[in-house]
Amino acid sequence: MVKVNHYRVVARFARLFPDPAVFEDQDHLVERYLTQSGLLREKASYLYQNEDEIIPVDDSGKPAVASGTASFRFQGKNIIAEFMPNASLAVEYYDFGTGLSPEDHARMWKKQHIGEMAFQVRDFAHETRTLNVTNISELYEIMKKQGQATSLSSIELATMPEDLFRVTVAYLKSQLRESAGEDALEVEVYAARDLSASERSSLEKRLTRESTGSTVYVILSKPSQLMKIETR
Repeated sequence: MVKVNHYRVVARFARLFPDPAVFEDQDHLVERYLTQSGLLREKASYLYQNEDEIIPVDDSGKPAVASGTASFRFQGKNIIAEFMPNASLAVEYYDFGTGLSPEDHARMWKKQHIGEMAFQVRDFAHETRTLNVTNISELYEIMKKQGQATSLSSIELATMPEDLFRVTVAYLKSQLRESAGEDALEVEVYAARDLSASERSSLEKRLTRESTGSTVYVILSKPSQLMKIETR
């Protein structure tokens, strides 16, 4: 069992313009915001943002719609663009080890500026959640001691909801990459459910056991020997 920090932030914009800082590559919105607010870039890999699409809502909780145009600063120029009035965005993310305290996270969000737009923090919530995972350091040491150019192992996670499964896989990846980096090794982590049938079959043959919907594969390699398994 490990404990991780979960955060939920609601940002309200008086005028929400179609700024790429918000609407493009949304999976890394939190990472971009916190690094721009002072988080060291090398620590950003310890952040995991929920993969759900971030949909703006109005004050009644309904999807926000554009209902006006105004001047908007974009790439150093003023342009006329549509905006959604009084629109809010809710983002949820986990911190697996950036070194930031909950107070640090709250302070960074108080800067209240994304791209060219200002916002107000309407809600900031933090809670500690527990993940049911194996002893990661022990697994890493076992794989490293095998002394092979490429070592393959698998982990069976307990049955859990899809969102928690994704968080747990992300946690495994962040912690194993930290350990591997200290030894100048590289690691790849894949959920069996994300691989094609042929990719799963290949790994199952190497480990001589079938995978399940809860199987997670770990590949530890020397940099020149890294075995990539392409997901769909």
